[in-house]
Amino acid sequence: MNLLQQGNINLEIGRIAVLGTFDGVHRGHQFLLDFLLEQAQQRGLESLVITFAQHPLATIRPNDVPSLLLPLDKRIARIESCKVDSCLVLDFNQQLQQLTAREFLEMIGRDYGVKVLVIGFNTQFGKDRLKGLDQYRLIGEEVGIEILQAPEYGKGVCSSAIRRHLLNSNITEANEALGYRFALCGKVVKGKQLGRTIGFPTANIETFDAKMLIPGNGVYVVDVVIPHLNDARYRGILNIGCRPTVDNLNAPISIEVNILDFEGDLYDTTLKVEFINFLREERRFNSIEALTTQLHHDRQKALEY
Repeated sequence: MNLLQQGNINLEIGRIAVLGTFDGVHRGHQFLLDFLLEQAQQRGLESLVITFAQHPLATIRPNDVPSLLLPLDKRIARIESCKVDSCLVLDFNQQLQQLTAREFLEMIGRDYGVKVLVIGFNTQFGKDRLKGLDQYRLIGEEVGIEILQAPEYGKGVCSSAIRRHLLNSNITEANEALGYRFALCGKVVKGKQLGRTIGFPTANIETFDAKMLIPGNGVYVVDVVIPHLNDARYRGILNIGCRPTVDNLNAPISIEVNILDFEGDLYDTTLKVEFINFLREERRFNSIEALTTQLHHDRQKALEY
C-alpha cells in the first residue's frame, strides 16, 4: 500500500476514494473497504482511503474528542491489511476545517486524482454540512467527481458502540464488532512488586498513547504478545483498576498483567495485550490470602478459554 504525499503523486492514475476517520477499522469499515475494492476493479481505478492523523473533533470540539480504538500506525496497518492500493493521511487542521464540500472535492480531484468518492450512510464533509446524497452528487457533477453511496452494513456496528462495549467490559461484543481482538500496547514499568511475593508477579503497563481507550475496571483474560521474543504469545490475567486490597480507593488506575507460565525480566520492554473476555469485577478482599485464593481461581478460568 502506498502512503500518498503531496508533491509525489502520479495524477495520471484515476482513483476511487473513501473518506473517514476509520477509528477501529471495524467490521463496518471492512465492509466499506470491500465495496471500495469491488468498485475500483469494475471501474479500472486505484483504490484510495482518505483518513486523518487525528480525530476531527480534536480541532472542531476538543472537549468532545472520544478515546481511540487504534493509534494511527495500527489504523494504517489495518487499512493496509484490507488490500487497498493507497492511503492518504490528512492533518485535520483549521485550514481543512474551513473548506466547503465543493472546495474539498476540488482539492482531492486536483491534488490526488480522485474521480469517484464513495460515501457511507452517515458521512458528511465540508463546513457547509450538506444534507442528503443529492446535494453532494450535484456538486460532484459540477467538479467532475462521481459521488457513490455505499450499501449499509448493518445496525449497531460503529466506533461509538464499540467504545461503550469496552467501557462496560463487554469484550465479546466489542471484539465481534471489531472483527479482531481489542488490544493495548505499552511499555513495562516498575510497580510495587507485591505480586511476586504471593506467587503472581505482574508486569505494569504504561500505554504508549494517552488517547487510547482503556476498558472498564476489572479482571480480564488476555493473550500477551512479547515482540522482542519473536512475538511469543502467552495467556494472561490482566487487572485494570486501583487494586483495592493493597492500595486505597483513590489510587491511580493501573494496568497490570500476570503472564501465565512465563519467567523473565520484561522491564522497559514492549508488550501487547489482546483482550479475550471479562472475568470479574475488581473488589477488595479481606486478606492477602483471600486474594491469592481468588487469583488461583482466575488462573484456572483463564487457562480454560
